[in-house]
Amino acid sequence: MHTWACLVVTATLLVGARSYIPVSSKMKSFSSVIKEGSIEANVEKVLYERNTGQPGVITEQWSAGYPQIQGPMQSGTRFRIYVDGEADPSLDYDVFLFHGIGLGGEQPADNPPWGTRRVGRTANGGGLYNTFRIPYSVSIRVTVTTPYSGLFWYIIRGVENYPLVLGDLQLPNNTRLRLYKNVNVSLQPYEFLILADPKSSAGALFLVTIVATNSEGAPQYLEACFRAVIDGEQTSFLSSGTEDMFLSAYYFDSGPFHLENSGVTVLSSDASTMSAYKYFENDPILFSESLLLLWRAGETPDGPEGCPSDFPPPGEGQRRRQSFRMPSPSGTTSVVTYALVYQW
Repeated sequence: MHTWACLVVTATLLVGARSYIPVSSKMKSFSSVIKEGSIEANVEKVLYERNTGQPGVITEQWSAGYPQIQGPMQSGTRFRIYVDGEADPSLDYDVFLFHGIGLGGEQPADNPPWGTRRVGRTANGGGLYNTFRIPYSVSIRVTVTTPYSGLFWYIIRGVENYPLVLGDLQLPNNTRLRLYKNVNVSLQPYEFLILADPKSSAGALFLVTIVATNSEGAPQYLEACFRAVIDGEQTSFLSSGTEDMFLSAYYFDSGPFHLENSGVTVLSSDASTMSAYKYFENDPILFSESLLLLWRAGETPDGPEGCPSDFPPPGEGQRRRQSFRMPSPSGTTSVVTYALVYQW
């Protein structure tokens, strides 16, 4: 094949891997900021509200606070996003956990500014941003409640009549972004935990964040495989271990990282404490009727509840000979999880 033909084929493949949205005269950008605004502790404050009767998508949010210690931008700062006049917000989240950062946030001395196209942290007193697409049909209201009084900076942007795209999939017009969460759940060895369980709707998994700490400083809980039951069918295994789900290996032995598809934002030296995120834009997890997303503390090999050691999975009472013995978990594992799911 000639060089020019190779270039044409390559370019075609690259273009085909992206989803492009044609510009429409109905599209209208909007943006709002708060500069050095005062916030009172434990009082829900409206940051932005829009009700034009037109559908839209939030495309970016950024926030910072002062003072940096015991100020508005601390773990426990709570954002709520109310869509289309709902009484209970579709999104109600801790600002750090929403950005994949658990355990009270990163230590600035050990973590220089970082960012991806979806999320980042660029300052000690906040500088938290995300470009999560948050859709609505007619109206949206964003509020914040902080544990400390202080000063607050905020930016929000969006576009009316803007299609919602996940990876290279254009999602239906009635799509909503929902948050499923577990907060400070203690798991015994091998105990299962439901991360998300949307029912009676179709959808796509967008993001999973998990924060875990083991009471005995033991990292063996990381052996756990993530599972999904899609539309009530047979269990699908999403990973061969917890660190594998976040595209790392060997208990995150290379340390924290911040990448487009996944990252580890907090990690203790023995890996018994960690915080990690994983996006599902390039490898969509889709469902038509229901999704059951599961994790557990530790893992068992094969059998009716275990993670398969071969393909096809060994039958009942069978197991492939292994040179590696799966470590057993110990102690209790305290877990916080966030799962963002687009539903329609």
